[in-house]
Amino acid sequence: MSNETSTKTASKEVNKKNVTSIIIIGGVKGGLGKSLIGGVAAFQMKAAKLSFDLVDADSDTPNVGLTYEKESYEQFRNDRLAQVSATLVLGDKDLPLQQVEQITFSGEAGNYFAADKIITIAEKKNVLVVLPALPANDLDRWIDQNDIVGMLADPENTIDVIHFFVTNGTSESLQLFKDSVESSKGKIPHVLVLNHGAATNIQWKWFDQDKQIAKYLEQYGFKSIVFPEMIVDPSVKNKIFSEYIPYGHVLKADWLPTPSKRRLNKWLREATQTLGSTGYIPYHPDYMPQSSIPS
Repeated sequence: MSNETSTKTASKEVNKKNVTSIIIIGGVKGGLGKSLIGGVAAFQMKAAKLSFDLVDADSDTPNVGLTYEKESYEQFRNDRLAQVSATLVLGDKDLPLQQVEQITFSGEAGNYFAADKIITIAEKKNVLVVLPALPANDLDRWIDQNDIVGMLADPENTIDVIHFFVTNGTSESLQLFKDSVESSKGKIPHVLVLNHGAATNIQWKWFDQDKQIAKYLEQYGFKSIVFPEMIVDPSVKNKIFSEYIPYGHVLKADWLPTPSKRRLNKWLREATQTLGSTGYIPYHPDYMPQSSIPS
């Protein structure tokens, strides 16, 4: 380890208690399941009592925001007084979520400054950002303008940035993942999320047979995870998503049939453990891996 690396590591260790994360759930394309995965991430972060703010960046259908603060988001969506693509919502421990500010990554050039609030908040607490299907250059531009790569290299920096890039396994989606990695020259940690529930004709059992994706990830030291498909009765799934019901409430609902409860519980265990296995998102206390439970 070089002296420079040792200095950075030592500095980060000194500030370990103050280190926060900006966790981005992205993927550029639509229909990949970013909202679903972002919702699970918010579900387990709240359950783990991690102090964080939520930015649901889909102004048309802010599914995560509607799940946690339906009234505020419905009002925001109906008003649409400004063309924005993100809304900031408080998500601090067990406190009710509350819409406090509008943030955008795209549109008028001046709007990019509003998204800078994400960094300001990250100086004190974690931020979970769920992106819509926005052009890659919108996010890349914001990252470049704020010199995020330079920030991460600063030994005094206490903010981590992690990009969970959701893919449906198609060559186009994977190329967009590579483009995202290369835009920061591999300096922003990425997690490739293979979403088995995304609409695709990919035969996952044949995925990456030539190990090219694995080699690419190894080149940068990045991780990949397989996010499980939510296999629940379609009518139950439709009710959860159309009425924006938090998973914790669904599991306690009288209307939920026992088979669906068992299926949903199994999926949540697998989904939260998958996200938790990256080390970037805390495990849900009700779904800790067996190896993590003290004997």
